[in-house]
Amino acid sequence: MLNKTSYYLGPFKILVVEPNPLMRRVTRNILQLLGARRIVETDNITKAAAYVTQGDIDVVLSEWYLAGSCGVDFIRWLRRENTDIRFTPFIMVTSQTHMMNVTTARNAGITEFVVKPFSARSLIARIREVVERPRPFVAIGQYFGPDRRRRGEVMAENTDRRHTGTLLIGGTDLTQEQINAVISGGR
Repeated sequence: MLNKTSYYLGPFKILVVEPNPLMRRVTRNILQLLGARRIVETDNITKAAAYVTQGDIDVVLSEWYLAGSCGVDFIRWLRRENTDIRFTPFIMVTSQTHMMNVTTARNAGITEFVVKPFSARSLIARIREVVERPRPFVAIGQYFGPDRRRRGEVMAENTDRRHTGTLLIGGTDLTQEQINAVISGGR
């Protein structure tokens, strides 16, 4: 169990890409509560790319909407890079939860997705996924990014996880649970 004296995130350098100063402060405060001491913040994709290019960012937390660009452009750039930075875990932290946005982000190569407004618990759950259960990266056709299948799931023999029977309506906002299913390859 993590508490206010946790040092769980101590070893990690985390980049927060968020145009809203209040949200940057909230995110930083939650990360610090979880032990993060190496937090880099910016409000735009140019500075974010410069930080990541330096090569010592362990996790990126990025908003969808950024000054003059968007988080999806940032992840597309990152995954196309021909260096080890393309493997950097990327967590989209946004309120843009329409099915089209979630699938666009997933298809661009995000690692996880956190719905705003978020709690410390939901943020750390996604960070723990990328830290404790990193998925292998795959290159299939135009896609390069984390394998969408979650390796920790146990499935019955002859089960096709892509057909879960869950119906997601295209124009409505998705819940965190529905987004988790979409990110991991479900519907």
